[in-house]
Amino acid sequence: MGLEYQCPTCGLALKQHKASQGFYCVNKHHFDRNEQGYWVFTKPQRQKPTGDTREQVRAKRFLLESGIFSPLIDKLAEIITGSITPDACLLDYECAEGFFLRALASKLAEVENLLNVQYVGVADAENAIFAAAKALTPGILCLSSSKKLPFADNCVDFITVIDRPLKGKESVRILKDDGTMLLVMPGPRHLWQLREYIYSDLVEKPFKVNLPSALSVKETQTLSFTLSVTGEQALTLLDMAPYAWRANDKMKHDIQANHFESLEIDYVLVLAHQRVSELL
Repeated sequence: MGLEYQCPTCGLALKQHKASQGFYCVNKHHFDRNEQGYWVFTKPQRQKPTGDTREQVRAKRFLLESGIFSPLIDKLAEIITGSITPDACLLDYECAEGFFLRALASKLAEVENLLNVQYVGVADAENAIFAAAKALTPGILCLSSSKKLPFADNCVDFITVIDRPLKGKESVRILKDDGTMLLVMPGPRHLWQLREYIYSDLVEKPFKVNLPSALSVKETQTLSFTLSVTGEQALTLLDMAPYAWRANDKMKHDIQANHFESLEIDYVLVLAHQRVSELL
């Protein structure tokens, strides 16, 4: 059974119109595909698009596609290959401009026994999903609020959450009872040399896994490596971090003027499943 859709407005099942390919529910809520190729499951925006500007999106894409995160891509592909089955649906939660979805689809295509994997990317920022579609990110791309995903209960086999905060319980709702979630979380030393510019009392703290109660941790792995980056590249990496707003103009100027020979990248990869107790 393929991906099933649910109206994000009223929660009823969505059907697809054969002629227009648009989705609709019996309450007459309609959702169409943008001319750029992504599906729009949000209400029309009266204000400017939220999230990163197109310039920020381009800078992040350029940096990511330079290959600096190849060790992470290789590790993710290794874990997914050992956990996913043919004909599975893989959803990248908050896929941004689609880099990881493209990289993983390309890597997994090399695995002979992984046939017909269906890829899905969801983002709540229009500039990001626009860039993902323009970059020909494979699969189904959706502009959707992460608080109300347009998919039915228990319809996704595998969900990746890559360096993003997991918001609410929607991702757990759409995950199959025997599904798997792979979360990439920043470890204690992640971007340490940049954080030193922001926090005067920076102290290394032990890593803690904080997941929704419905999920149970099956396995954790760590992945650490260093990067040699320019100050401009370091700023782009900082811009991806949740604490970027704490950096004032002087901090950004100082970072941009520096060159980082050994910038620490420190991730914890958490493989999680639905708790058995939640399924009874």
